[in-house]
Amino acid sequence: MSVDDRETVNKEIEALEATQLSDRTCENEGIFGFYDVSYVSVGKNQVGNPAGGRFRSPLGRFLFKTIGLEQNLFAPNRIENRVAFTVLGCLPGEVTLEGTFGAVDGLNDGRTVKADFDPPGISVAGGPKLRIGPKSSVVLSTTYLDESVRLGKGSRGSLFVFTRKSTEQHARDLRRWGVGGLAIAIMLLTALGLGIFGVHQFKTTKSILYPATVVASSLISLLMAYVLRDGGIVAEDADLAQVGELTQEQKDFLTKGRSDGQAKGENVFSSQT
Repeated sequence: MSVDDRETVNKEIEALEATQLSDRTCENEGIFGFYDVSYVSVGKNQVGNPAGGRFRSPLGRFLFKTIGLEQNLFAPNRIENRVAFTVLGCLPGEVTLEGTFGAVDGLNDGRTVKADFDPPGISVAGGPKLRIGPKSSVVLSTTYLDESVRLGKGSRGSLFVFTRKSTEQHARDLRRWGVGGLAIAIMLLTALGLGIFGVHQFKTTKSILYPATVVASSLISLLMAYVLRDGGIVAEDADLAQVGELTQEQKDFLTKGRSDGQAKGENVFSSQT
């Protein structure tokens, strides 16, 4: 997204926020539910990516292709952040932050909360969740809330658009993000073993046919792992755009008129919002 386009979207977000300046959004029971992180605008004082942390850094994007970002809120005060990814485009995994949220000391505006998270939980290929890293906390204001969208602003100025989804959609995404985990892990280990064995045979045998066959088998195993990643199908949103860009539908939502004639216009995932 270009700088000009981002500024335009941010202004549309500000216009939408202006319709609920006095609303105590965090006290609204409708705030709870499952949400996709649909848009992120990094604040001027923000260090790193506020949605996804180091998984969304240049190196993180090279090693871990992000395929899903969620921030989910559960009554009475539970919060869950989830980054779903594939390692080198094949092996599925996820990192989750789980914690609780409450009012910020000395601030009772009904919109701003502090979330305290346990250490991140990382799971690869459907394996057990490993707790790695320190605890963290963030401050996030909910500046707008309706039945479809929740807008947030981090303490360092980052802006977020969270799009609500149903329990069924959440369950579907979890299944899709983790599809083929064990099978892919086996295929990758097989490819690695065959590759190492093939290289060894190249060095120790005079015949090239046998080691070449082994290396070819290793490459075939890699290709099979790639095909298995999505169960052999292409999901309608398999080519998930990088977070930071709004879809046309979301842009239309932010700019369409309200029934009253007005214009419609942090976690989050790191401790620096």
